[in-house]
Amino acid sequence: MKKVIISLLAFVTVAVAFVSCQDGTMFKMTVEAVDSNGNSPVLWPKDAVLATWDDAMTPVEVSLAGIAPDSSYATAVMPKGTTTQGVRRFVYPAAVCAGEGMVMIPAVQSGKDFPVAMPCYAEAEEGKGELAFKSLCGVLRLNLTTTEKLACVQVSTEDSNEFMAGRFGVENYPFPVLKAVEGTVMNVTVDQLSGVDFSQGGVLDLYVAPNCYNTFTVTLVTEDGRTCVKHLKDDKYIVVERNVVCSVSLGQNEGELVFE
Repeated sequence: MKKVIISLLAFVTVAVAFVSCQDGTMFKMTVEAVDSNGNSPVLWPKDAVLATWDDAMTPVEVSLAGIAPDSSYATAVMPKGTTTQGVRRFVYPAAVCAGEGMVMIPAVQSGKDFPVAMPCYAEAEEGKGELAFKSLCGVLRLNLTTTEKLACVQVSTEDSNEFMAGRFGVENYPFPVLKAVEGTVMNVTVDQLSGVDFSQGGVLDLYVAPNCYNTFTVTLVTEDGRTCVKHLKDDKYIVVERNVVCSVSLGQNEGELVFE
């Protein structure tokens, strides 16, 4: 497989006016465009919710207090009673927070929420005046062409030391690095594809942990239970970088996908 890497400049920059995270602290959050290749800018959705925790490891959710008319920035207010003990961490969306200082990359995804729900992470020490969210994951983009009616698609790795999703610790270097802990898994599944037409080609975007993967296996399952298994392997490895889209095309050549 020929490896194609597309730069993804998706990160969230947040301007913060605060001395410490206390009651009523307001954040002004802006999100830069994904890249210069025609992709849509990341805009704050109306139902966006952040999660935050400090050294005490007690997560709280933060809802948006206001969104600009063009959705290019938003404001959020820390919940009543929130104080900071040491470093305060933030993740978006809130569902990424897995408690006890951990983050959760979903093992079951829609394949359609990129870049709005790109998992992002940020840290702020007490007294810090600026907060920058950065992507936690890489994106594996599957370009699929098939006349078959698909029910689900799964991407997996065969190496037991390579984890694609699940529960991770996270460290900042100053960009976030995922650390595998108990609860990580070796696959990501996109389900609920019934009714989606791939006959003219379609795209599924999967958030996965950045890694140099020895193998990728893509399993396509039709609505009537037939499967097509494709083993993808580069000469050495397949690289999925943090904040980068790795594109894989399947089914564009006649006879490439065989379902049994």
